[in-house]
Amino acid sequence: MLLTADIGNTNITLGIYENGILLDCWRFKSEKDRLEDEYGIILSSIINHKGLENKINHAIVASVVLPLTETFEKAIKKYLGIPVMVLSHKINTGVKLNVENPKQVGADRIANAYAAYKTYGSPAVVIDFGTATTFDVLYKDEFIGGVIAPGLNISANALSSNTSLLPNIKIATPQNVIGRNTIDNMLSGIVIGHAALTEGIIARIEDELNMPVTTIATGGYSQIIKNYLKRPIDYFSPNLTLDGLSLLFGLNN
Repeated sequence: MLLTADIGNTNITLGIYENGILLDCWRFKSEKDRLEDEYGIILSSIINHKGLENKINHAIVASVVLPLTETFEKAIKKYLGIPVMVLSHKINTGVKLNVENPKQVGADRIANAYAAYKTYGSPAVVIDFGTATTFDVLYKDEFIGGVIAPGLNISANALSSNTSLLPNIKIATPQNVIGRNTIDNMLSGIVIGHAALTEGIIARIEDELNMPVTTIATGGYSQIIKNYLKRPIDYFSPNLTLDGLSLLFGLNN
């Protein structure tokens, strides 16, 4: 069995794969100040609870939080006693990173790109609605670049922290474009505005490529955004990053 770990700025997502099939997954908050023993205890608790102790042979980690990369790697080795592969541009990434500086491509975007290429083909655009909203563009067997925009929660926090009268709000589904109170005004601007941004970016990518693309959405906010898109997303894949990690581990072994 294979343990996959996607370490993001907001959450850490774990998955257990057997023969390329996702058996189960879990999500908990990213805490940069946690020690390796704390993460090790969390990992051990999850795995023991599922009765999988001594059944997991390998692990692969994708991390965009540098302080946690080494901590998590050490926790896995110490508490699970298994080898760990850390995803980066240095391994076989499955698709060519045809960008100016491949080492700047986030590990999660590499995993997303390869999973999308293997599963859906290209040309394609992966939209990951997470802490940031990223658009990863695939053409033939290459990752050719993309777009990074503030995510929904970052947008909400920016509004409340940079104004005197706007409150902190929880991301929810607005009922109308025209809000009748402050919170509904904010939700409309953040959520429906983000949907319009998504449609516009995809349309401009297609114009730049001079061809239509397949769209794949993932990330925690994808299910909220999809309700406001005039152009439907072709595929929703909530575990795309974990799937990419499993596929890349197989490719490199």
